[in-house]
Amino acid sequence: MTFNDGISSEGIPIPSDERLPMDRLELDISDIMTLDTNEDALQFNIAEYYKITFTVSAYTKQENTIFDETKDFVTLGFRLVDTDDIFFGTSEWIYYEEATQIIGQGIISVPSIASAFELVNLSPQTIYLSTPNLKYISSGSYFTNYLITIVIEYLGRQGA
Repeated sequence: MTFNDGISSEGIPIPSDERLPMDRLELDISDIMTLDTNEDALQFNIAEYYKITFTVSAYTKQENTIFDETKDFVTLGFRLVDTDDIFFGTSEWIYYEEATQIIGQGIISVPSIASAFELVNLSPQTIYLSTPNLKYISSGSYFTNYLITIVIEYLGRQGA
């Protein structure tokens, strides 16, 4: 999970082909994964099957008022670190400079606990992660304005 701390009014910039920030690991009572917040990467502690759903609040800046299908979109991918081995991803057109909730979902097989995974910006330009600032919300809970949420469900192993 990553939440909006209100530091930037336009959001957190993520250049093309860069990892999205992952700051917190919540509710992992079975210790199925390790989060490296310095590298913004996940490693699974059990080599099994997992269903993963991510939600990202993002947008792109537009150079002019005319929609450009070659760059006015956000594309995100869940992949092995520093490879083009995309396990699943999603794309969303951005017609205006407004953040939208982008959802991606997939099932992966983790063959080795040595593998690290990342959520990356695959758009041709910088994207911006943005939600309302927590100080304007009637709750102090960061769960009310997440920029990125990744839900990982353990599915077990084949034949088990």
